[in-house]
Amino acid sequence: MLHSKLGRVMNLVYHHSVFFALMGTTLRIRSFKDTIRLDKLSRTYLLYSLFTSTFMFLNIYFMVPRVLLEGYIKYNIVLQVNFFVMIFRRLMSVLCCYLTIWLKRRKIIQLYKNTLIYWKRFRNIMDAIVNKQDLKDLQISLASTMIQEILVLYATFLFSALVQYQLLSVVNKWSLLALSIRLIHFLHFLAVKMGFYGLLILLNHQFMVIHLSLNSLHRKNLAKKRKALRSIATMHLETLQLARSTFGIYNVINTAVFIDMFLATINILYHAVQISNETIKSDGWGVVCGNGLILFNILGTLMFMEMLDKVVTSCNSTGQTLRQFSDQPSVNKRLQRELDIFTMQLKRNHLVIKICGLVELDKPFCLTFIASILSNVIILMQFDLKGQQ
Repeated sequence: MLHSKLGRVMNLVYHHSVFFALMGTTLRIRSFKDTIRLDKLSRTYLLYSLFTSTFMFLNIYFMVPRVLLEGYIKYNIVLQVNFFVMIFRRLMSVLCCYLTIWLKRRKIIQLYKNTLIYWKRFRNIMDAIVNKQDLKDLQISLASTMIQEILVLYATFLFSALVQYQLLSVVNKWSLLALSIRLIHFLHFLAVKMGFYGLLILLNHQFMVIHLSLNSLHRKNLAKKRKALRSIATMHLETLQLARSTFGIYNVINTAVFIDMFLATINILYHAVQISNETIKSDGWGVVCGNGLILFNILGTLMFMEMLDKVVTSCNSTGQTLRQFSDQPSVNKRLQRELDIFTMQLKRNHLVIKICGLVELDKPFCLTFIASILSNVIILMQFDLKGQQ
């Protein structure tokens, strides 16, 4: 059972990905009838994907007009280096996204098929075991969380567009063209980040359904509790494998997302420092838009990190929910055997999300991520102090 509100939100995320050709193939989603069908890979979508990827790659050239280099960054070497680093990271992000889509298209389509098979196989388990009201409340909560993230992303885009327009030293067709291209790439990054966040929402939904199933199974006195517990254990293992497969396929794209988030936040905070010490001239509206950009950018990053931690925690804390079965006064041998098998399965299988197989994404990483941003901004501020001396 898929609530219509969550279905409409995920449909919106899906259309963002389709528009920027970030899907292996198109899907037909009908949230009201609870059906998701995989469409055939059409030649039209292949041509559209080729056109979009080529357009996003070639238009980076127009992001570097001479007018921008003669503006407020002309006498600041740090801002000049930062500007060309931004161009380079956008180039790498586009390459990472579309090379992954093209080189791993078959794996991505197979992932879609496996997801649909998984959904059809365990939908009956959810309907039979999980309380319908609890499932409804969970899906409405996740839909609200996804809507909040979408609003934060678009608010960040709006304030970024206003700030970048105010920072133009000369307004002509070339500077406006460069600004338009930068905003298109910002929307591309927004669609990638939104898709990543939507993926985390779906994974968190499935792991939370497993928790609801265990809680419901513990309260009910079912005659086939042993078979139900075995089905839940199978569902947890396949959800874990699906999560690992998904993060494995999109590993390069996920790495590009975190690099973009890191460098973009440093860029925003350093510009805020330049505006506060009046190195970059700005009026009252510029300060308001700049503060809004900082607020929504940090808020979006924190929400992203929080959802990432929720997915890992909801998967790895299933053993805590399973412990409640030990409180039952009488457990037959067959059920105890299934409990022991499920416990051993949970001990041997933990969800660990890494970028490039090196950095583990968990709570310490979130703190290190924020601390590294602040440290880099402080280091860049020292160049300003040295220049003033």
